[in-house]
Amino acid sequence: MLTVASVSKTFFPHTVNERRALVDVNLELSEGDFVTVIGSNGAGKSTLLNTVAGRIHQDAGVVSLDGADVSRLKEHQRAAKVGRVFQDPMAGTAPNLSIEENLSLADRRGRPRGLSRGVTKAKRERFAEALKQLELGLEGRLKTKVGLLSGGQRQALSLLMATYSDPRVLLLDEHTAALDPQRADLVTRLTRSVVQDKGLTTLMVTHNMVQALEVGNRLIMMHEGRIILDVGAEQKSQMTPQDLLAEFGKLKGAVVDDKTLLQ
Repeated sequence: MLTVASVSKTFFPHTVNERRALVDVNLELSEGDFVTVIGSNGAGKSTLLNTVAGRIHQDAGVVSLDGADVSRLKEHQRAAKVGRVFQDPMAGTAPNLSIEENLSLADRRGRPRGLSRGVTKAKRERFAEALKQLELGLEGRLKTKVGLLSGGQRQALSLLMATYSDPRVLLLDEHTAALDPQRADLVTRLTRSVVQDKGLTTLMVTHNMVQALEVGNRLIMMHEGRIILDVGAEQKSQMTPQDLLAEFGKLKGAVVDDKTLLQ
């Protein structure tokens, strides 16, 4: 369904700042897979997501979606099939627009935008119904400017917007990292629910090893631009954060502590 084949990306090549962000990365996701991605700082996690999204283009290799090579498509050309939630709650919404106006934009993602009314009565009813699943009371605040919402509310709305048009792939880039524990738990629960209900194929980068083990049916660990561990559902269900640290040290011949891996 989603295939990353022999993908490499180097930033600032042939300079003193050269950095190999991705090195011959191979990854294949089947329909409905929910893969969590962990690794040290600079491991290539966000670069992998950016490559799938089309925000950056790889130097070598192929990204395929539903069997079609999308490597040369720009980010906006993939938008209809790729939804994304960022770490910053401010990044996924337009703060000066209302909740219903933001959802209207999400509803039109990847499609031409004509001169028709942005929010009709029928759309407003659909938006309110969709917002109920967030259990935040936002269905009664459709006219509220998004900039007035809390970080947790905005991130929950970002998740709804990213999945509203049923993308083929959902990318989550440390989307709970900037939230307090209570709101992070809420957004994590909403993520599980939305992904399961819609059967979305998902890649989720996280700095939290407990979350990485509890969420999804597969886990990969990255280091220095490479995938060094790929764990399926059965093995993943039996692992602990300490097991992940041990695997990291064994595979790379290095000893790291929680702080190093969770950066």
